[in-house]
Amino acid sequence: MNKDEHKKIALVIDGEFPENQKLVNQIKSSDIIIAIDGAANILMENEITPDVAIGDFDSIDLYHKNNISTIVNAEDQNKTDLEKTLDWCIDHNYTSLSIFGISGQSEDHFLGNFFIINEYSDTIACIIYTDYSTITPCIGETIFDSFEGETVSIVSFEQENRITSTNLQYPLDGYKLSASVRAIRNTSLGETFTIESSDKVMIFQVKDKL
Repeated sequence: MNKDEHKKIALVIDGEFPENQKLVNQIKSSDIIIAIDGAANILMENEITPDVAIGDFDSIDLYHKNNISTIVNAEDQNKTDLEKTLDWCIDHNYTSLSIFGISGQSEDHFLGNFFIINEYSDTIACIIYTDYSTITPCIGETIFDSFEGETVSIVSFEQENRITSTNLQYPLDGYKLSASVRAIRNTSLGETFTIESSDKVMIFQVKDKL
């Protein structure tokens, strides 16, 4: 068994740092904190020192860089910093991640991050946390913890994705979901719900408040 398999690993993108103190504490309590480029500045401004910083470092302060134990200078200009970081995580057997800071960027960058995470979801299991939602990429049958009245959205980046759900207000039974918004703003009916998909989907569980 890989000794790092059960470590809590936080990956922080150079985006909107959480205001929700529970999310901040979740980052702080992680066994390994990985910052993508300028996210190192944001973390250290919030008195959190990342264990690893990865990128081309066009956005990181020299002072902060000198206080981080592991610096990975990823210069491949054919890949984004997120892709380079996920490649590094795979190489180091860090394949279960909590991801923060995905929002708050330019819209193309924000959307691009979702496509990248979707692409890597065969290899890396992750949950994305924002102040507004918990987002889980998945495929096949997945059971989610929930509560009655929680807003649930299903987003597919794939074509002709067959979706079946249980315990949602508007049930789906082999529904053919393409890349569209036709399965957003559903509602959980209880403490759990189940999504079964023939291809990759992202499940958004929307928070009512911080």
